[in-house]
Amino acid sequence: MTLRRRYGSAALVLIVVAGAFAIVTWSVTRANEASASSPSVTECLQAQLQVATEQGGGGGSTNIPLGYTFLIVNIGTKSCVLQGYPYEVIFSTASGVPVKVSISHQSNVLYSQPKAQRVVLRPGGAASFGISYPNDNVSPPSKPATCIATLIDFRLPARSSALYSFEFVLRPIDFCQTIREVTVTPVEGHAVPQT
Repeated sequence: MTLRRRYGSAALVLIVVAGAFAIVTWSVTRANEASASSPSVTECLQAQLQVATEQGGGGGSTNIPLGYTFLIVNIGTKSCVLQGYPYEVIFSTASGVPVKVSISHQSNVLYSQPKAQRVVLRPGGAASFGISYPNDNVSPPSKPATCIATLIDFRLPARSSALYSFEFVLRPIDFCQTIREVTVTPVEGHAVPQT
């Protein structure tokens, strides 16, 4: 009889603990949802954001663009908002000389071009944007170094972004051709820009 009571008491305690856990989990989830949709969430500070990159696209045809996806992560302790396009997107040669390109916001076969929207990033949350350019076929010995880009710098639509830019080393991109157009997408609330 004592053994039965112990099992009964243990089962009751487990039910109470499980119920309390479910309530706490539901409360935290509701709090996160409320803070994510709240208009009081402030614009992200560039210093609380970290960016990583991944090359994508490409193919055998010269009209298939190549590009990069840039993943943005909130490494801060508070939720914040990003909205708009990265700006001051500058391509440079290996020696740091800027390469002239035109920036556009058009869809292509690599990325679509959704409307810029308010993206709330919770701590640890991710967003992304993409850049693409025409397929290049670089042959470094036959191309002048002044139009082969190996670096990209950009600023995010965030507070204090004028203080510094993000810089990445790229595989060589041939901007020696007459088409020197680069497409940039807005910041999106997904880990990968829409295709």
